[in-house]
Amino acid sequence: MLRNWPVYRVFRRELLRLSQEKSVRNLFIIIPIVVFFVLGSIYYKGALREVPIAVYDNDNSTLSRTYIRFLESSPSLQVTHYLSSTDALENAFVEKGVQGVFYIPQDFHKNILKSVPTQIRIYTNSTNIVFGNLLYKSALEVTQTLSGAIVAKRIAPLGIDPNKIMGTILPIDINTRVLGNPQYNYVYYLLPGLTTVLLQMIIFLASARAFNREWKKKTYTELYSISEGNIGTMILGKYFAFMIYALSLCGLIFAMVFPIFGIPIYGSFLNIFTLLLLFLTVNILMGFGLSLIVKDEIIALDAAIFYNSPAFVFSGFTFPIWAMPWPNTIYAQIIPYTHFLTAFLKLYQIDTPLNFIWPEVWKLLLFLLIGLCMIAIGLFINRKKIFLTPKTATL
Repeated sequence: MLRNWPVYRVFRRELLRLSQEKSVRNLFIIIPIVVFFVLGSIYYKGALREVPIAVYDNDNSTLSRTYIRFLESSPSLQVTHYLSSTDALENAFVEKGVQGVFYIPQDFHKNILKSVPTQIRIYTNSTNIVFGNLLYKSALEVTQTLSGAIVAKRIAPLGIDPNKIMGTILPIDINTRVLGNPQYNYVYYLLPGLTTVLLQMIIFLASARAFNREWKKKTYTELYSISEGNIGTMILGKYFAFMIYALSLCGLIFAMVFPIFGIPIYGSFLNIFTLLLLFLTVNILMGFGLSLIVKDEIIALDAAIFYNSPAFVFSGFTFPIWAMPWPNTIYAQIIPYTHFLTAFLKLYQIDTPLNFIWPEVWKLLLFLLIGLCMIAIGLFINRKKIFLTPKTATL
């Protein structure tokens, strides 16, 4: 019974056709497997550890050496070089390959004993902003730890409880509760974004060839006959076939890539799956619309690449949208991935209730409507090619 259903016949034909095309196999199998796991291997350590630094101790006192030992014990830092007066601090980044230089000034110990404010000078290589932020954070932790030890040592002979006096010196404490990615793990942060943006690009690119390739290969009359001349049947059959391939990519991401790299999913998988279905449908339909509007397959692919390539940069994943210039914020809003990513991060990382992602869902539904409008425009433009006469259809 199912075999006689025109939608199923188109669906089966499309599955077979896609599996036989080398370019499609590369898009859906080779590229994702290679890219997903190469990207994951880059960030497999998760967080930066043992960043190489150099130390210039211009005081050479007991306290300065204690400070250096604190630096050496930090899991984020690794003291690889000890500089002297003959070394130029600025050149250490190139000559020694370090990412930061800690300069302990002369009279460091003496000034602290006299209660004179003193400073540890830190030179950071912020050509990579990650190193700059990490060194600042680690230096702050080490310095605060040493400062607390100094205070405790000073008040010990007085018989005062250090915990009580610290409440007077530092009356306000900070208690940070990190949500989403409490481990500050780069794999947890970057890989989900990179895999999902690649998912969009693959689905959109493949869908942008759905109809114009039929005309190029002169196989449209066969499709027309199988679908009994019903354009709705053609679109539905192709949609289900592309969705199967898209869901197989999702399976690769969530059943293999995430477990292999230990990426946790905090939200409901059912909610995430529903969001993915909507997102995939948007990209498939918009790709179909593009393939109907643009007859030349190569031009359609170029347009799809031009539209999708900036998605990761403009999505707000690496830099907040509100801080971008207004033309960039406008462009960010016309890419479905921007809204999907916002909702996806809310569900997958924070386990947000569904009512908090409705703004993004409504925007994706608007893109769904745009995809349907693109299909309607494409059907109108190519009506002579699409709605064949009975004689032409049997050729």
